[in-house]
Amino acid sequence: MAEVNRRSSPLRKMNVLGLLCVCGLVILPTPVQAKTWVFAVGGNRRPWNFIGDDGVLKGADLDLIQAVCDVANQKCATTVVPTEACVQTVRGRFYPGEGLMAGWFDACTSYVSSIDRVNALQFTDPIRTTTSTFTVLQGNPKNFDPLNLQNAVIVHLNGAFTNEQCTIRIGLGRPKAVLVAAGIAEAKELLLNRTADALFSPRTTFNDLEVLPGRYRCDVSGVGMMVKKDSELPVWWNPAFQKYYMSGRYNDACDQINQKYGVDDGDTCHPIKSSADTRSPPLSLLLSSASLLLFSTQFYNWISST
Repeated sequence: MAEVNRRSSPLRKMNVLGLLCVCGLVILPTPVQAKTWVFAVGGNRRPWNFIGDDGVLKGADLDLIQAVCDVANQKCATTVVPTEACVQTVRGRFYPGEGLMAGWFDACTSYVSSIDRVNALQFTDPIRTTTSTFTVLQGNPKNFDPLNLQNAVIVHLNGAFTNEQCTIRIGLGRPKAVLVAAGIAEAKELLLNRTADALFSPRTTFNDLEVLPGRYRCDVSGVGMMVKKDSELPVWWNPAFQKYYMSGRYNDACDQINQKYGVDDGDTCHPIKSSADTRSPPLSLLLSSASLLLFSTQFYNWISST
């Protein structure tokens, strides 16, 4: 019996090894694919992101996303969503869109950071600046005066940062009434049928309307990528964007936007300019450099005194 057991022992070992191998194949983890960061765009903002006559989504925002993702070695994609998926106005208040909060995508592209939005969301470092304006019918037939808002009816777009809260913050006061339009076409119609006196928006040009000369600031820090407060996207996006900016490629791309995609609609590409109209690095880098210089000076003084 002992001899039989000794002879069968190698066979039992082979069976055990075979079982272990089979089990090993079953329990080996499947290789995890790198995350694809999805950026949502509206597809209706030339030259930033728009669907051309050929049906292709294009624009400066898409170029920037690809460039920064390449610098960060991240896999990225874009998708087209309605504005309401990112932002919405409910009973005069801003709320995040369902698409962003539910994780349909990771970021809403080129959204303005404003106080009401920062209450609920976070933003990357600014990629460009913006402004706010009042637009009326040609010739301003209703004699709209931004300094007399208490007697005026204004309209803004759904989810827009140019809202009643902004007019109060910047000292213009509360309008007589505020209307919310689903889009530019509806806002224009409200002006044309004389229901609204003025459109409050970031637009600086219209072919068939008159933009008043006043410029106002409703934003906190310009235009950036808008994400949920627990998003890790800014962790890699911000340093990658700064590296791209400092390389000079950002400025080159900005200089080519109008020629490549058409006219600007209000936002300004270069986020920071010096008084001499030369481009400066992002503020965070300037502060880091200043801190390093201060430390170096203090260290030198300490060494000299010892």
